[in-house]
Amino acid sequence: MRQAMMLNQHREQRKSLRHPIRRAAEVIFGAGEPPVRCVIWDISEGGARLAIACPLHHGLPPEFTLVMFKNAREQRKCQVVWTDTRFVGVKFL
Repeated sequence: MRQAMMLNQHREQRKSLRHPIRRAAEVIFGAGEPPVRCVIWDISEGGARLAIACPLHHGLPPEFTLVMFKNAREQRKCQVVWTDTRFVGVKFL
């Protein structure tokens, strides 16, 4: 148990605490490309964890724009920090 706690503490490298939310959003990968739906799973001042709706056949670009639906005008430029089979971790630029 203690070893598992130490591993979790060691992996945590975020500068600010993430808050769980489930919010529909879109990502824009480039000019002329259609937006792709995603869900923001958690968010902080510095970044977010996203679940992107469709598989990306050509890979994920290193930077993209996140458009949040709560306020359609709110957009954040993002840089990919990590990916796994389910989620994408980004930091806000």
